[in-house]
Amino acid sequence: MTTSVPPNPLDDLSVKDPLECPPLKWGMIGCGRVSHDFTQALKHLPSQSVVACAARSEDSAKAFAEKHSIQSFYGGYDGLVKDTNVEIVYIGNVHAFRRSTVEMCLLADKHVLVEKPFACSVADGEYLIGLAKERNLFIMEGMWTRFFPAVQKARNIALGAEGEDDSLGDIAKVYSDFNFFAPDHEEYPTSFVYNRKLGGGAGLLVAPYPLAAATMFFKSEPDSAKVVGQVDEDTGVDLQGAMVLNFPPTSGEKPGNSPKLPGAGVALLSWGMACESAESTTIVGAAGRMTIESPGHCPTKLTVNIKGHGRGEVGKAMVYEYPMPADTEEITKAGGFNYPNSEGFCYEAAAVARCIGAGKKEAPQYTHAETLVTLKLLEEIQQQLGVKPVGTD
Repeated sequence: MTTSVPPNPLDDLSVKDPLECPPLKWGMIGCGRVSHDFTQALKHLPSQSVVACAARSEDSAKAFAEKHSIQSFYGGYDGLVKDTNVEIVYIGNVHAFRRSTVEMCLLADKHVLVEKPFACSVADGEYLIGLAKERNLFIMEGMWTRFFPAVQKARNIALGAEGEDDSLGDIAKVYSDFNFFAPDHEEYPTSFVYNRKLGGGAGLLVAPYPLAAATMFFKSEPDSAKVVGQVDEDTGVDLQGAMVLNFPPTSGEKPGNSPKLPGAGVALLSWGMACESAESTTIVGAAGRMTIESPGHCPTKLTVNIKGHGRGEVGKAMVYEYPMPADTEEITKAGGFNYPNSEGFCYEAAAVARCIGAGKKEAPQYTHAETLVTLKLLEEIQQQLGVKPVGTD
């Protein structure tokens, strides 16, 4: 069976259309390629508006504003955070400046959506989340994958959400990968992706995706991790890696027909910028398996196979497809998108607007606790591969 009816969003199960949301005025910090795509995606949401943008270079901010018909632009970030029209700031600048930039916005009483990685250390992440709570503000890491209808459907099936006829049973394994070939678009060694001090490297750039894929389907935090990979000796950045995570059981009582304790499982993850992988996520449970099809970090298709009786037997097969919204004339005129399925930023943005409108300080699709687990695992990756922390000599 194929369906294009999206599941109700996790942040408000009464909402039928995941693009339905109350008004919100955005300011953009960073005017690069990802910020361009996010701004383009907001054009799918009539209730949302970008009212200001800022970059280190005033010329860059001006060009961005002209391209997207934004009323105010600033060279430097001070002007934007003082702009009273801005209600929430999208932060898409260089990784190394995450803490100082987010802090500036929170101290100016702006809600914040922070692109991945949320921070460059666990300590910085804890500080920023604490500051947001102290000032009663919404803050979230931009793990946009969690908001795609295909991913919401996968979560519902895996975790046996109300209204789902099918379930995978107790989850045992998750496989997830995200590898891209950096030389396609990035000059070595001058590109930011190869600059460790500024937060380059495969771990901070793409590892958050498979990590978030794994943690979504288990109810406990991983209790052990093994990492392998390669580090470029000239730049000091990690080029690629793989990780095996162990998730402990949530109960000590074995089910009658299986020795595996409930909740126990493993995740096999890979990430990198040395080659281009298929990029998908497969979740395997006692009753079947499903695959979030490529591109797994911004998917439109979910394949589900419910197990039949006996090895290799399929009892039921389903395919769910959720096409991206069609580009509007306004989007086309501004240059389209830089990356695959960037239209899907609109699902994340709509959820953020709904959460803020409802007075929530985080989104259930990707909580503060999950962000901190990801940051802990990113530090584990750095430690096991021997990658020096961002900003250090």
